[in-house]
Formats: sequence, structure tokens, C-alpha cells
Amino acid sequence: MATDVRIAQAIGTLGCAVAAGGIATLSMISIPTIIIPARRPPSATLPFHDTPGTPTAHLTHQWLHLYDRGSRIFPGISAVSSLATIYTLWALRDSPTHAPGILGSSWSTCYLLAIGATMGIVPFTFTVMKKTNAKLKAHARRDDAAGAEGTEGMVVSAQEKAKRAREDSEVLELLHYWSQLNLIRATFPLVGAGIGFYAAVSSWVIP
Repeated sequence: MATDVRIAQAIGTLGCAVAAGGIATLSMISIPTIIIPARRPPSATLPFHDTPGTPTAHLTHQWLHLYDRGSRIFPGISAVSSLATIYTLWALRDSPTHAPGILGSSWSTCYLLAIGATMGIVPFTFTVMKKTNAKLKAHARRDDAAGAEGTEGMVVSAQEKAKRAREDSEVLELLHYWSQLNLIRATFPLVGAGIGFYAAVSSWVIP
């Protein structure tokens, strides 16, 4: 097999794995870290409540920073991986498939499935995660206009205070829910990596 095809297979498979790992890290490490409660004093005798040690307004700012960085990095990695897989698909278009098994009897079946699974993060983000993303973004940006106009410290009505308190009370639950959805999102490129690896190994053993 030509070297360029092997390189494309490696980029396609490893790129998907990197994207899956990076996306999953947000749920398994980043979110649990930003919502960590304040350290409990050794002399504390009152029941300890799992309340974040960071103000609610800053929690969503941290989340938005993670979200923006992730949205610039992981879709790009997934796209590059998919382009490499498309090249592999084109290069092996006339090659037989070894031991087809459960993924079909042609290279196109394997690689198209890998591409579809990998890029599934995009529709999942804009459909399943859309409402949760919108609520967290709105909370993170709710004081931006006031800050820009120099009215950040202005007096607000009791009704507005109640609304803001309700929004603040929902933040922790929204972050937990977003973390769960994001972990599901990570499975898309992971499945793509698995299918791509299966196809690559199958191509290596063809006589």
C-alpha cells in the first residue's frame, strides 16, 4: 500500500481519537474543576454543601471560554480527519475489502460511516445541545451590554432581581446537563476512529 494512503489513514483515525479525547476532557476534567466547591475548613462542623466556590456569573464566563475554544479546535480537527478519510476512500476506491464483517462489503461503506460518525458532532451540537448552550451563553453575556454602557452597577427592580436569582439557581444544573450531553457528543468521533481503524487494519492485511 502506498505511503500516502497509510499517512491519510493515520491522520483520519488519530485525528478522530484526538477530537474524541479532547471533547470528553471538557466533561470529565474541565467542568468538574470549575464547579469545585470551596475548600472545607478542618474545623468546620456544619454540614458541607456541594456549592461551587466560584460566583455563578463567573462560572458561565469560564464555560463560555471553554466552549469558544472548543468550537474553534475540535470541529477543525474532525474536518481534517474527515478530509484525510475522504482521500483514503478515493485512493482505495478500486481495492477489495478484506473480511467485510459487520461494516459492509466495500471500502466506501466503512469510510463513509467513519466520516458520518465523526462529523455527527455538528448536527448534535446544533440540535440536541442548542437549548442548553443558549441558556448558558445568555447567562454569561447578560451583563455585557450594561458593562459596555457603564451602567453595570445600576439599581435593578425587585422583579429583575428575582429573575436573575432564578437564572443563577439554574446554572449548576445546566452545567451538569451540558457536561453529560458533551460526553455523548465525544462518542461521535470516537466511533469514527473505531471504524477508521477497522478499515485501515483490514486494508493492511489484503494480499
